[in-house]
Amino acid sequence: MTEPELLLIAADGHTRALLLAELQETGYNVVALPSLEVALAALATGRVRPALVVLDTQGDPRAGPRGVGQLLNFLEEDVPLVLVVGAYDAHALAPLRARVAAWLPRPLRVGDVVSAVRRILGDADRRG
Repeated sequence: MTEPELLLIAADGHTRALLLAELQETGYNVVALPSLEVALAALATGRVRPALVVLDTQGDPRAGPRGVGQLLNFLEEDVPLVLVVGAYDAHALAPLRARVAAWLPRPLRVGDVVSAVRRILGDADRRG
């Protein structure tokens, strides 16, 4: 299996599908998973080895401060995290803000996620 460039974690199926389509259209190889719990299991078993992770916390009961902290601790230091947070999650997750590569508040704009990924990975020349 080819190692994915990106791991996308989003509980909401509509959001996951939109982000997946846009990231793939931009040229990224993406593995999309429906929850932080599933993603942690995939990372633990080595089924995915991402260069970058995008996590949308909305609708994922595991994606609170403890779960996001666990993800950050699990990721290698050179694997950046793009965190999409809703207004209700922002206060609780604020202590982790310094540890993420990009903090994107909701309402979500797909273009903002793609721009953050491109900036972090240095892929300004990718189509999109």
